[in-house]
Amino acid sequence: AINQRLTPTQKFTPKDLIAAMKTLNVELGLIIDLTYTTRYYEVKDLPKSVQYKKLYTVGLEVPDNATILQFKKWVRKFLWENAGNGK
Repeated sequence: AINQRLTPTQKFTPKDLIAAMKTLNVELGLIIDLTYTTRYYEVKDLPKSVQYKKLYTVGLEVPDNATILQFKKWVRKFLWENAGNGK
């Protein structure tokens, strides 16, 4: 399940996320990567049907207003464009 804790040697990859969503019978449409690095996720691992956005966010800090506004903008745009498809 998605809510399980990982040990320091385990990884939760985009492929794991896609598989978890399939078991829940949910179609994933958007991933917003909030890590402050590019080392964890590869866009090439995602299906073409999933939008990927990268928003560099420093860990353990409250994001600045520009970062929060960008996040909200992407979410609102996605929801508006996908209002009737259940993504």
